[in-house]
Amino acid sequence: MFCEITRKAMGTEFVIMLPADSVADSYATDAAVEAADLVEQIERDLTVYSPESEVSKINASAFREAVYPSKATYRLLKRATELSQITAGAFDITSAPLVEAWGFTLRSGRKPSPEQVRQALSKVGYQNLLLDDSDRSVRFQREGMSINLGAIGKGDALDRMAALLKEKGVNDFLIHGGNSSVIASGNQYRDRQHCQSPLGWSVGLAHPTKPQRRLAGLWLKDLALATSGSGKQFFHHQGRRYGHVIDPRTGFPNGDLLSLTVAMPNATDADAIATALFVEGSAKTAEYFAVKPFPFAIMTRSTDQQDKVEVQTLGEIQWIEEPKNLSKPD
Repeated sequence: MFCEITRKAMGTEFVIMLPADSVADSYATDAAVEAADLVEQIERDLTVYSPESEVSKINASAFREAVYPSKATYRLLKRATELSQITAGAFDITSAPLVEAWGFTLRSGRKPSPEQVRQALSKVGYQNLLLDDSDRSVRFQREGMSINLGAIGKGDALDRMAALLKEKGVNDFLIHGGNSSVIASGNQYRDRQHCQSPLGWSVGLAHPTKPQRRLAGLWLKDLALATSGSGKQFFHHQGRRYGHVIDPRTGFPNGDLLSLTVAMPNATDADAIATALFVEGSAKTAEYFAVKPFPFAIMTRSTDQQDKVEVQTLGEIQWIEEPKNLSKPD
């Protein structure tokens, strides 16, 4: 049993979970309600579906004149460009024109023509997103540019919600935004009666093509988990499957995985790195892990049997329920 506070935002449901005995701590539940309310404000700032949002105002005006977003939004844009540099452009918030060209903005995928891809690519490139720390201003260097924080916004929301809870003295909690983003702090059980050796929070990993089906279970403590994949948003064209995660450097969906889950110290970085490494594929993910180790990664790829997947891992994972067809790289 848990204490749960939920909010619908960013196209999904955010859930804050507290240990069951937190119900008796009014400060904990009050803090959780405040954190849940925060995600609604974050959505109002970051959504591309409202002309009044900070991101929409940037997209509408940043080529013609400087735009001055809030400190929190500017900080997120700054971190996004840093992550673009770290991933050599495999993660790029300026890839919005490509997402639109492929029809995924409205969740109606279609294969664009080579010319449409070329035109979209001409408007993409984090190097052309100009951020000035001196006055916290944002400019676009190319006309037609736009940003979309869909691949990092939920992670930012989780981090800000977690920070608020900790500021209020709440250290045992789990927050998830749908099936793709989770942050866990402290322990699920706050006494040894339930768990002789507390390992954090039990987290279920969804099947990449059947999200209602559980693929595996693991313990997560003081870490964030993010999953990138094409299991839910995709379309078929002339016998080929195209997923919604597009490589911003080529303009086409890329990678050999169905899903990639990574664990990081914070949810913002986890969201972005999962997206970048998904388009890079399994080999590049292993190379990245060897050079810049992070806690762990879980990769799934399709097999010749429908809905049966092969699972490969990097790093050490505390399994509760180990996935079937599990293998580790040599």
